[in-house]
Amino acid sequence: MTERFEIKGLWFLPSNKDKKVSGVLRFDPVEGSYLELIGALDENISLQDFNSLDNGAIILGTSVDSESITLYHCYLSSREIKSVRNEIAGPIKETFFVNFILNGYHFENEESFKFNTIASSLQNFDEWLDISGFQIDNETTIENSYSINYIKPKDIQFDLHENHSGKFTFHVSRPHVYSQKHEYIIQEAWLELNSKNEIGLQEMRQLLNRFQNFLTMGIYQSVYPHKIILYNNNLKNDFGMAGKYRKPIKFYYSSSRQRKNKKERHSFEMLFNYTKIKDVFPSIIKNWFEKYDRLSPAFNLLFDQFYNGAVFNENTFLNLAQSAETLHSRIYDHTKIPKEEYEAMKKEILEKLPQYHNWMKEQLHFGNHLDLSQRLTELTEKYSNDVIDKIIPEKADFVKQVKNLRNYYTHYSTSLEKKVIPERDLLFLSERLKMLLVSGFLFEIGIPKELSSILFKSASPNLFRHLVP
Repeated sequence: MTERFEIKGLWFLPSNKDKKVSGVLRFDPVEGSYLELIGALDENISLQDFNSLDNGAIILGTSVDSESITLYHCYLSSREIKSVRNEIAGPIKETFFVNFILNGYHFENEESFKFNTIASSLQNFDEWLDISGFQIDNETTIENSYSINYIKPKDIQFDLHENHSGKFTFHVSRPHVYSQKHEYIIQEAWLELNSKNEIGLQEMRQLLNRFQNFLTMGIYQSVYPHKIILYNNNLKNDFGMAGKYRKPIKFYYSSSRQRKNKKERHSFEMLFNYTKIKDVFPSIIKNWFEKYDRLSPAFNLLFDQFYNGAVFNENTFLNLAQSAETLHSRIYDHTKIPKEEYEAMKKEILEKLPQYHNWMKEQLHFGNHLDLSQRLTELTEKYSNDVIDKIIPEKADFVKQVKNLRNYYTHYSTSLEKKVIPERDLLFLSERLKMLLVSGFLFEIGIPKELSSILFKSASPNLFRHLVP
């Protein structure tokens, strides 16, 4: 996922396997994937007709290394043929934009994209787990003696929601040939998410994305996959006497957000790592997946801020304010006054003002909903902890400032221009709001408030020191 590569081979359509065209597939994790062909897959299909296919086309390939490759969501970006007067024209050149690459099997139609497992190594995942099999003996009494022992950590299994489960595994690499110069053992942690039933590619990607966002919240920095492998329990490699094993399908896709962070974080630089929450992890990760659909609008608005990196403007602030409003509305379904009383009041008003019936009905439609300041007041009371109390000491002023600035940047009303603050102060206000939201998310998935306070206090010197007054 993070490395560029190119694959040379023969390419063809599932509907016409006899027509194979040579070409090169190039993958870049940020710029995208392109397939360049010397020849046409089907000269009878126009560029417009090819791209009108639902979700783009499927193209199959066999690499020069005998790999079976499936290209999914492909779009024909160009078809060229150049001729020179009085000379033979050269071959057609076709270029396709490719959204998804699956290396390891030929999937001939969309219905066949079914999987049971998605496994991934992720940026900063080893540091977040904070589990190592290395044991170093620093007390040896023999001069110039160095002793390192390694015991592979046991897998860690956990349940998600419905028919899904997860597992942390540890992959170990070591030399295959003895060397006089060096010996090494490399441990790499992998995340594995499993489904009892076969599910589609999009649903598998959603499972990974949801855990990826959980990691982002803990690391307090965007997280991206290094590698992704898909498995279907019915697709197996047969190794004869050694047995049959599930066929690994390497999965690649590009994203403009797929940029590696400048700095890998150590476990002590995070809001929380696995070892700090391991006692409650089985319950909170299950809650995270069970509540994700309901709270995803609020989640997505917050996580956009992490994935946007250093980019900050008033839209960053607006998205955080909307996330807070959405979080409250999705969890706390109450109104200014009881619904029955409001309906009776609305009916009485409309009866007394029949000449303004349509206008009043429209005004009263949302009249019983809580406004942003009321919602923020409740959130600051419910989600505060010792660190947030220091960073937001005057909660009423904080709520009022967020409300005024949200209204200004939404409507740009001249009456609120005097409430505008410098960009640096708006950035810090947004950071405080982000802290409050993360504290709220942790609370809603079941992290006790006492533990949340400990986590924020421990992370404060590295993550929040600039926000303390």
